[in-house]
Amino acid sequence: MQGFQTFEFSYRGLTREIYKLGGDDRPAVLILLELPGMTRHTIDFARRLHRDGYTVYLPLLFGKPNSPYEPGKNILRMCIQKEFHLLAYQKPSFVTEWLRALSRNMQTASGAAIGAIGMCFTGGFVLSLMIDEAIAAPVMSQPGYAEGFFTKKGKAGLGLPDEDIKAAAVRSKRDNIPVLGFRFTHDVICSEMRFDTVEKILGDNFIRYEIDSSLFNKHKIPIYAHAVHTIDYNDTPGHPTRLAYERLLEFFGERLNIWS
Repeated sequence: MQGFQTFEFSYRGLTREIYKLGGDDRPAVLILLELPGMTRHTIDFARRLHRDGYTVYLPLLFGKPNSPYEPGKNILRMCIQKEFHLLAYQKPSFVTEWLRALSRNMQTASGAAIGAIGMCFTGGFVLSLMIDEAIAAPVMSQPGYAEGFFTKKGKAGLGLPDEDIKAAAVRSKRDNIPVLGFRFTHDVICSEMRFDTVEKILGDNFIRYEIDSSLFNKHKIPIYAHAVHTIDYNDTPGHPTRLAYERLLEFFGERLNIWS
């Protein structure tokens, strides 16, 4: 974690450690951990964003910093931590309130609205966060949730409270806030039906970015690929995940410059 500043952030009794890379003179981006934890892949992603002009906040929601790949342990941690309500379909998670408070803190520090990207099991959290006006550039990458594997309803669902979904749709329309979404086409954790659901909610304000991971795709992306910006990322110029990252930078640049 060389180069990161660390501090604790508390809100209504919940305290977590934050890893921050960069100063308050840059646009700020909040990165939410995916299920494997704060692995080297996530840290590399944070460093890329910092290299390309952003101050990055990386809250340690579960696990340890610079941890090995351990999704099994982390899903158990999230299931027993009451602030997540991971297995409670459509129930509010206190961690999203905490993250909204952190977002407001980031906005105050940087003097402008911020970007946020959720990935995997935190991907859907971004819709709950964008209720708050601190968020100007919301991104959901391969969103999934605990009950989203087994049924048609689960594969299409987001696992979020209805009131959060409605409030996100209202703010997106009222303030013209687009949401950028990434997934691989054959990702079983984040199905096409889930993106269809988000598109029904947000309409033209949902920007779909889907990467071909079919069996014989020309870039040899494995059919099981899931993590667009971290584990399955390839920094080779012209690679589909590198192009996806460039689209992410474009989105942040457009949205955060508008709101700065």
